[in-house]
Amino acid sequence: MDSTIVQLYAPYKNILEKDMNRVLAISENELVKDKPESLLTNFLADLLLEQGAVVANDQQLDLTPDVSFFNYGGIRSALPKGEITVGNIFELMPFENEMVLLELKGDKMQAFLDYIADHGGGSVGGVEMIISGDKATDVKIGGQKIDFNKTYWLVTNDYVAAGGDGLEMLAENEQFINSGEKIRDAIIEYLEGVTNNNQHVDPKLDGRIK
Repeated sequence: MDSTIVQLYAPYKNILEKDMNRVLAISENELVKDKPESLLTNFLADLLLEQGAVVANDQQLDLTPDVSFFNYGGIRSALPKGEITVGNIFELMPFENEMVLLELKGDKMQAFLDYIADHGGGSVGGVEMIISGDKATDVKIGGQKIDFNKTYWLVTNDYVAAGGDGLEMLAENEQFINSGEKIRDAIIEYLEGVTNNNQHVDPKLDGRIK
């Protein structure tokens, strides 16, 4: 590499390395992904549901997400017990995925949850369900039995919203809103908020998928 380029790059490298080592929050436990639910998948789904509501409010979208979804394959690492750094979040989510909001009819939401069931569970928030065979049964959204005559708002990433990972039913939506917000930034903001509230990261298993 040309020495002048190295000289130009060096201060940015130092800033980047410093930011990557910045501690965002403290976790009570190591968070590892697993199915049907896990500390990591529950944590990510719940924070996405919460941050989705914040973004919708900030952008005056007049909606609140009912369900959240992180595609399992997109969760690339665990989060450590103790200090969680910016670098940890980049390892967890190396993609530039953006937060999107989809309005789905009740039958499409059921088809989506059947996909989750068929894959043995995953990272969903706002939902309780029982996997029976390869189907989602006894589905509750926000504590209420799923209603096929209603529409629901799903917050997820732009990759799966376009039908990626075999989720073609998500492309059959009533409305599609791209927030323009990076999901990784939403995770970082959430963790900063946890620390600002003098709290630690401490998700629980709650039986949302049985």
